[in-house]
Amino acid sequence: MPKILRIFIHLVAVLCLIGFIVLMGLDAMAQTPARPPMPGQSAPFVGSQGSPTTPNAAPQAAMPVPDSIVEQAKQQAEGEFGVLERPRTSGQIQEVWDYATKDDGVYITDLCKDCTYRIRTREYAITVIELPQGEVISRIDIGDLDNWTVQERGERRIAVRPKGYGYDTSMAVYGASGHVYPIYLRAEGVNSTNIPDLMVRIAGVVQIDRNIAVPDVGKTSSETTVTSPTDESTKTSAKLPKLAVSGNDNVSDAVTGLTETAPGTADDDFVAEAKFDPNSLRGWGKYKLWGDEELEPETVFRDDEFTYIRFGDKWKDVELPTAYVVVDEFDELVNTRVQGQTFIVESTQKLITLKSGFKFMCIEYTGA
Repeated sequence: MPKILRIFIHLVAVLCLIGFIVLMGLDAMAQTPARPPMPGQSAPFVGSQGSPTTPNAAPQAAMPVPDSIVEQAKQQAEGEFGVLERPRTSGQIQEVWDYATKDDGVYITDLCKDCTYRIRTREYAITVIELPQGEVISRIDIGDLDNWTVQERGERRIAVRPKGYGYDTSMAVYGASGHVYPIYLRAEGVNSTNIPDLMVRIAGVVQIDRNIAVPDVGKTSSETTVTSPTDESTKTSAKLPKLAVSGNDNVSDAVTGLTETAPGTADDDFVAEAKFDPNSLRGWGKYKLWGDEELEPETVFRDDEFTYIRFGDKWKDVELPTAYVVVDEFDELVNTRVQGQTFIVESTQKLITLKSGFKFMCIEYTGA
């Protein structure tokens, strides 16, 4: 066979093989479904020959796809479908309460000038904070208002509730007395092994300077209305009875601020029920004093129930003392209260001792 003929035959065979491969590829493409349109695109119309076309119109460009949709499609392709908020389920009882005593959850702390009150709260629970007697809330600041609910409940009570757990914040409560109460709050979860503070009491008594003037002695008018603002948003009104006292020229100054026996005490309490009778006041000049000069009062007097110790202008510089009475030759702690610039001891024992740190003042009644 001539050489030229052999080359021609080989060339024809190669061309036939290439044609066969091309035909097989076209057939495979015809059997593969078309890619679905991206979100925001319209599906093309497929004609009778299998080619995309638009009936009775020229082909148009696809609408652009927003980046947010593309990004969400990528995340969902990786199995990320976001967080689904569900309602609270059962099984979230704090089991530490099964072993709690009756006074657990109540935290009582003394009034302190240079300390922070630390309070433990719990999610889905309310904590009530009670300020000292005589205080009035004027303003509250909290560091994290987004995750805490804080509401006033009266003149000196605050209700606090965390919206979750595992975080903390601070709160500053400003009192009309001038005291600032720095409070640290911690939020714990239902699985905490600690019992939360449901009731927090700051024990003590504070004084608010209301600039109350005692009515003139001997007047017959039934009452005087006194209005004193504690700040721009809070005003306090008080009804003061007229005093009818005679027999001492210094009575008016001595009883300044004494208008009732025990403001703020509970109903049916003995002190709350005791009536203030100016006519029963006596004992001026009948007390013997000895001790530290810093605790020396301006005057001391009494009635049938209580002893009244008035410090006058010195009051603002005096640390609030503790009062004791002598019973069977032993000092016994006695209840005290504050009204205006007067320190009231709920006793008429002949010997009363005031103590503040290492300082003391003995007050002995020498009258009949």
